[in-house]
Amino acid sequence: MTTADQNAIDPIPGWAHRSGLLSLGEGVCPEGSEGVAGHSFLSERIKRYCWAYDERQIERLAACFTDDAVWEGDVLGQIKIGPFTGRSAIIKWLSEFWPHQHDQRRHMILNTIVDTQTADSATTMSYLLLMSADGKTVKLATSGFYRVQLRRDGDIWQIARLTAGFDAPFWPVELSRMSASGRARHGIDVKATAPGHQ
Repeated sequence: MTTADQNAIDPIPGWAHRSGLLSLGEGVCPEGSEGVAGHSFLSERIKRYCWAYDERQIERLAACFTDDAVWEGDVLGQIKIGPFTGRSAIIKWLSEFWPHQHDQRRHMILNTIVDTQTADSATTMSYLLLMSADGKTVKLATSGFYRVQLRRDGDIWQIARLTAGFDAPFWPVELSRMSASGRARHGIDVKATAPGHQ
C-alpha cells in the first residue's frame, strides 16, 4: 500500500497479531516482593510517558527513554511511522507536534500486562485510547496499543523500544492531501532518523 491509499485501509480484527507487530505470550508470574514491585514500576513507566507528553514536560518525557531507544508506529499494519532512533531524535520528533496541536491530548492507558520480565528487561503491552479536547468537546482521536520493551538501569526502568499500533490514523487530513512536511511531522515515510541519515 502506498501512503496515498489511506481510504483503502482495511480494518481487520486482530491486525497487529496478523501483521507480526504483536505476539501475545503466556505472561509471567513475578517472583518475590521485588518482582511484584517491578510489575508496578513497569506499568508506571508507560503511564509517565503519557503524562509527560500530554503535559508537555520535555525533561520528564526524555527521562522515560534509554539513550539508544527506538520509537516506531504502525496504522493497521499498513502505514509505517518512523522509526526514530535515539532519545534525542525521539524527543525532537514528539515535541515538534506541540506547536501544531492546539487541543489537549490525553493518552489513556488500559489493560497493561507484563508479557516478559527478567531482572533487567521486560516487555509490556497496553491498550491506548487517545482523547482530544478543545475546551468545548472531548472526542476519541484514535485507539490502539503500546508494546513497550523496557530496560532496567539500577532502580530505574526506561523505555528501550516503544511500538505504537493505531486502529485508525491520528492525523487530521487524508494522506493524499498531506504535504511532505506534514508527512514528515507525523513520521510517515521516514526511513531512518539516526545521526547521519537523512
